Amino acid sequence: MTSDNRKRVLILDDDEKERTMFGSWLIEEGYSVTHTANASDAISLHRKNPFDVAVIELALGNFNGFEAFAALRRGTSPPKVIATSKSSRTPAEVHLKMARHLGAHETLAKPFTSTQLLATVRALLHE
Repeated sequence: MTSDNRKRVLILDDDEKERTMFGSWLIEEGYSVTHTANASDAISLHRKNPFDVAVIELALGNFNGFEAFAALRRGTSPPKVIATSKSSRTPAEVHLKMARHLGAHETLAKPFTSTQLLATVRALLHE
């Protein structure tokens, strides 16, 4: 068993390039990062070993990010949630406003910078 005390961050995004980039930013800052494109996998991973923060893309192609968000918030030990969205058929602002209304701790419209993501994670973890 490891004595890894790093904060755990889950990234749920169906864009592999963005998922990898966000994960790299967080790993460089010392966070333990798991990422997936699949919402049901994200829910399962969190149930097995809860994350401190979940970065969730709301407009997923294969599974609604809002459903994953709701499932994680309903579970035991819910993570702090950073909802992300990019404009598509629905403007990002609409998705992010809905997420705030549903209890997201923070929201970020894409594209965002490493500085914005890291500052948001640190603030949520009170670092």
